[in-house]
Amino acid sequence: MLIYIFVFSVVFKIRLKPIETGTDNFVLFLLAGLLPWMAFSEAVSNSAGMFLGKAGLITKVAFPLEVVPLASVVVTFVLNGIGFLVFLIYLMIEGYGHISWLYLLPVTVIFMIFTLGLMVLMASLSIFVRDIQQVIGSAMSLWMYLTPIIYPVTMLSDKLSVLMRLNPMYAFIELYHELLLKHTLPFDLFCYAVGYAIVSFLTGIWFYSRSRNAFADVL
Repeated sequence: MLIYIFVFSVVFKIRLKPIETGTDNFVLFLLAGLLPWMAFSEAVSNSAGMFLGKAGLITKVAFPLEVVPLASVVVTFVLNGIGFLVFLIYLMIEGYGHISWLYLLPVTVIFMIFTLGLMVLMASLSIFVRDIQQVIGSAMSLWMYLTPIIYPVTMLSDKLSVLMRLNPMYAFIELYHELLLKHTLPFDLFCYAVGYAIVSFLTGIWFYSRSRNAFADVL
């Protein structure tokens, strides 16, 4: 975070248009999107070897494996939430506090469901395709730059803005930007987020349920 702040705020001295982002302070805009991303990225990155690390339990013990990704996503979001809480306090000091922040709770729950579905999918898939652990780090870095975290979506052309909506993380990151800095909850973004969360969760659970019986044989 300090590196991003130094490069974009100190070196390049980037200023934003408040009418577009809710603030002219690039650091606030960056952290509003980067902190949720960090929780998501850490959870998904750790999921690749999650079931592989429990091989002894899978092959020898009748263990409810579903508990592993659930506990992991909760712990990751709680630990990263400490930094996010500090950021909220700083925003309040700067005068950005607002009643609309109450919507952060349901948005974060939906975000966790989306993350959980992707974690279950990656954890299950990595048992059969071990190279996923080597690829996922690069994939997450690429995904971050394809998400409006270090740049506002208003910098994109109309065509790219439309394509950006196909990126599931666009909806979640923009919801945090809108709530924290502009104090609004766009209904379309919220619906996109709910839709992506449902698809992610159902896909992860479907693949897990179809492949669960083969885990012990592969391991």
